[in-house]
Amino acid sequence: MSDEVLEQVIRSYMSTEQDIYSMVWHGGEPTLLPRSFYEKGVALQKRYAVKGSRISNSLQTNGTLISGEQAEFFGRYRFLCGVSLDGPPKIHNLNRRTSAGKVSHEKTLQGISLLSKHGVAVNILVLVSSANVNHPLTVYRYLKKKGFTHIQFIPCMEFDEKGAPLPFSLAPKEWGEFLVAVFNEWYARDITRISIRQFESVLAGLVHNIAIDCYTGSCCNRYLLVEYNGDVYPCDFFVQPEYKLGNIQEDSFDSILASPGYQSFSANKSKWHERCAGCEFLKLCMGDCLKFRMHNSTPAENISSLCQGWKLFYHQTLDRFQDLAARLSS
Repeated sequence: MSDEVLEQVIRSYMSTEQDIYSMVWHGGEPTLLPRSFYEKGVALQKRYAVKGSRISNSLQTNGTLISGEQAEFFGRYRFLCGVSLDGPPKIHNLNRRTSAGKVSHEKTLQGISLLSKHGVAVNILVLVSSANVNHPLTVYRYLKKKGFTHIQFIPCMEFDEKGAPLPFSLAPKEWGEFLVAVFNEWYARDITRISIRQFESVLAGLVHNIAIDCYTGSCCNRYLLVEYNGDVYPCDFFVQPEYKLGNIQEDSFDSILASPGYQSFSANKSKWHERCAGCEFLKLCMGDCLKFRMHNSTPAENISSLCQGWKLFYHQTLDRFQDLAARLSS
């Protein structure tokens, strides 16, 4: 991203009204960029923020390129770093290799160690794919043993041009079984020690009636994605020409947020299948993420490809979630 685009992104964003100005530095791999890029970003945030503004920066990385100077900078400005770690070496290294084919697990741990040394808060992002979906306790216990306390599981389901899942994708039932296995151990031993994002989302809905994740909300209007050239899209799963909302060098964030294209995309979330309307779990999943409903140009009314897995998960855990929610409420 050029300096000109970077400045316009931040200038325009800081002119909107937000409780917290939250920026996620994503990629590709964002640590391919030097520390100087993020120094420019933070300097621009300071320049254009109204006095008293609260600013939150987070960065999603595979951790392999973290340097000491980057880690020091991220710690100084309280960046939150989400680091991809799919389990122990044998599992993680199946898919996460360098361009030269070398394994990456040890480098990821070294990156996490550097971040922790400089006081950077680290969340672990686990991509649940065919490589690890049948080993939920191996993955979970490994992360516990390493001392990680904030974990998010991300289902890997990608499709070919005919709409069939690609080989590395998980199966819907496997996703539910994975979550149930982790939940059983977490519920028995770790509810006060380990934060798992999917479980917190359920509890937030039950206790506070709020959606802390976009996939559990009734509309898709949580964020905007800006590409390197300033093109703006409603979501990182929908970076296709038909979803382009404008360009930040020509359009303000306020105008994009109010645009018919963004409003139309957001409304797709609640256009769920008629079978969803009578589902006992609708309030919890809200039809699931549009990525799993609108792939290959299928309509928003399509049932989520992960529906079977979510139902299995809720069926086997909801009574215990409700017990936890009652305890939290009291």
